[in-house]
Amino acid sequence: MLKPFREHFLFLISFFVLATSSCALLQFFSLRRYFNAILVLNHCFVLSYLVALIIGLIQPKLIRKIVQIVILVISALDFACNIYCIFELGYLFDSDFAMLILNTDLHESKEFATTLIPNWMIFTVLSIYLIFLILWVLSHRHNLNLGKHLSKVALCIMCLCVIENVYSWPVWQEGPIKRISELPEYEAPRDLESYYTHPRLTFKEHNIIPNNIILIIGESFTRCHSSLYGYEKETNPQLKEYKNRFLLFTFDSVNSPASMTTPSIKFMMSTYAKHNEGEKDKKWYEFTSIIELMQISGYNCCWYSNQGRGSKSNSPSRAFAESCDMYSFLQNEGAESSVIVTDKKFDMVLVDSSYVYASHIIPEQHHFIIYHMMGSHFDYRKRYPKEFSKFTENDYPDHPQHHRNTLAAYDNSILYNDYVVSQIINLYKDKEAVIIYLPDHGQVMYRDPNMPDHYVHGKTEDKDSESFALGVEIPMIVFTSSLFQERHPDTMERIKYRQDNPKSWNSDDLPYFIMDLIGVKEINGENIQSKSIIN
Repeated sequence: MLKPFREHFLFLISFFVLATSSCALLQFFSLRRYFNAILVLNHCFVLSYLVALIIGLIQPKLIRKIVQIVILVISALDFACNIYCIFELGYLFDSDFAMLILNTDLHESKEFATTLIPNWMIFTVLSIYLIFLILWVLSHRHNLNLGKHLSKVALCIMCLCVIENVYSWPVWQEGPIKRISELPEYEAPRDLESYYTHPRLTFKEHNIIPNNIILIIGESFTRCHSSLYGYEKETNPQLKEYKNRFLLFTFDSVNSPASMTTPSIKFMMSTYAKHNEGEKDKKWYEFTSIIELMQISGYNCCWYSNQGRGSKSNSPSRAFAESCDMYSFLQNEGAESSVIVTDKKFDMVLVDSSYVYASHIIPEQHHFIIYHMMGSHFDYRKRYPKEFSKFTENDYPDHPQHHRNTLAAYDNSILYNDYVVSQIINLYKDKEAVIIYLPDHGQVMYRDPNMPDHYVHGKTEDKDSESFALGVEIPMIVFTSSLFQERHPDTMERIKYRQDNPKSWNSDDLPYFIMDLIGVKEINGENIQSKSIIN
């Protein structure tokens, strides 16, 4: 029982700090549950002791050393991810963040490291690594284990911690064991079609199905930085022109279901939703996707993406895209695709790549076309050409100096986003078409008083926090062509009414809104009208 203290004390402490202490740090620094942090520390100490005890039984000694090194290397990487997630996002490294990493290419990883990781965080993590490395080097020359008497004292303390853990058993739900059990949940299907649910659709009587439905999925666009919603800087001049001509409509009080891309896409693109009661054991890909719904309705589905393709085993976006009749990932040279790809980076490539397809649309056919933009992802300065550098730091005199360049770059990215969306609209404005634009989530943009220097994703651990609320505020824009307005006057009346009379709506109900637009009344006998934003 004394072996972990007398022979493997350095491994015990290393494992305690790198593999388990993050759970207590979350409680203390992010959730402000100070007493709970102490209870979690007790739990982590007991867990670290048990791990050291079990590893200490491995023979021969060389194998034991190799196992210890492998565990500590994995723990060190996990520790670094947790430090970022705790202090920047307010939660522990989880399956969604793991999927974000797996979906990130080398170019995006470099952007992430240079833009979103504070220098103090890099210095702190590297310093902790260095301390433990020095201790392990010293351990070859000096005995860093506890002596006989101190080991007995440590064992007594550990026993008290065990007793305390028995009396506060729920604290184990906040500890690393739960984290380990949840990490494998990042899986995605290699073939979404094999999970199709074959729903039964009931259309309205005398329904006329629109020829073209276009969905534009933006990236990291927060509603309060859109001049269409009252922002003082003119970030949406192109779309404003369409609004002045009563072709474009804006919906207020719309939120995304999550503050990060991966979970948002899972919610937005299927009937998988936060309010699926009684179906919590089902995976997201076991729910009906919007792609299947549109294919059943007679639409040819096409997906153009300027985001990374990701791996087949972990990317929901890729799973949805590859279930379409045609798809293209424009960021990935040589990607598996049904059309030729390119290495261009700015979002205008979406317009250029789909021009021929849009130009040859036959009026009698039905098309559902999805554009997945890079939008305002990560380093805002790299999301627009130089000619869109309209805003500078001098335009933000009321903000702290170290915020101004970021705000200017963000607004320039929104300005370019406005241009690209307007160019997509131009491809279909003379056809019978409805074009829906909404981003996957918003950005905090220095608005959280509890984190005045935080500007990217909202924290996701505490859904009641101000950071989360700020991170899910999104614009929702609907363009309707003149031909669509002429053929669907009843739908237009509802769209206009909802613009003038906003209601709270979450984009995880996007499939039901699109089904409503094409005249679907029921899915498997369930009336879906109440889930549409225009009802």
